[in-house]
Amino acid sequence: MTLWQMFVSYSLLVAAILSLITYWITKKFVLRKMNRTIMKAEHNYQQQIASLQMQLSGKVNALEGMVNKLRLSNQELTRLNEIRSKFMSIVAHDLRQPLSSIQGFASFLMMDAPQGGDNNDQVALNNILKATDNMNMLMTDLMDISMIESGRFKMDGQPFNFNALLNDVITLQAVNAQKKGIFLQKYEYPSEVIVMADRFRISQVINNLIGNAIKFAPQGGRVEARFYVENGVLTCKISDNGPGILHTEKEKIFLKFHQADTDRNLKKQGWGLGLSIAQEIVNAHGGDIGVESAGLGQGATFWFTLPQQPVKEAAAAA
Repeated sequence: MTLWQMFVSYSLLVAAILSLITYWITKKFVLRKMNRTIMKAEHNYQQQIASLQMQLSGKVNALEGMVNKLRLSNQELTRLNEIRSKFMSIVAHDLRQPLSSIQGFASFLMMDAPQGGDNNDQVALNNILKATDNMNMLMTDLMDISMIESGRFKMDGQPFNFNALLNDVITLQAVNAQKKGIFLQKYEYPSEVIVMADRFRISQVINNLIGNAIKFAPQGGRVEARFYVENGVLTCKISDNGPGILHTEKEKIFLKFHQADTDRNLKKQGWGLGLSIAQEIVNAHGGDIGVESAGLGQGATFWFTLPQQPVKEAAAAA
């Protein structure tokens, strides 16, 4: 072995020994420090998880408490709503009898009054009769709302001539229109239209819409009623040249007890139930109801649709 070969061999041996020493130092100090760092990080991570679990548990408990409160509130609201419906039904039913008695006695006094008697007495009796008529209509609305909320609002579908029904309503409403000097016009449809629906309830809808149009139309104004049939669906429209309806009111006007901000004196004449009841009636027949108005002072057009033949969903609901 030459001197150069011995030098190379010793160099390789020294390099191997230094590598072993470096590995031992790294393993003993660096890796141990890394393990301590990893363990510390794992410990902190577990603490964070435990803290988050405690926070989540607290929020879950709070949410369960809120759900229980909401459940109790819903039960209380349901109970109060049932009490309100029963109260409305009882009030409407029990007030009808004394109102009928007042109306009967007032009518009897008017017939029994001598000819040429005190004119003030006749005026007072007329006012009593008008007041009792208004109260009877309000009681009817209350009874209908009570029946709707209790699920006893039924439809009796029978075939009838819609044109004849509209003529009957126009004839009855013409008296109220004449008192205000309002021109009430019906546009004739060229043929007879038979629909399968509850005639009384549909007449209630038309009476409500025409009555409202007459009530809100100005003195000497105009109210128009028309209908047409397209693809088996009847559309009826009642238009007036009254104060109109704000765009923001269109979504609210069919809500119970809601009255549009148009004339405060007219608002006192009802409770805002007529349009809500009309909507229930039309929906029960599978139709739609709505209103169109260009704004205040532009008049309004109320419309409703009615299928000539009842749809299955409406028939099942009725």
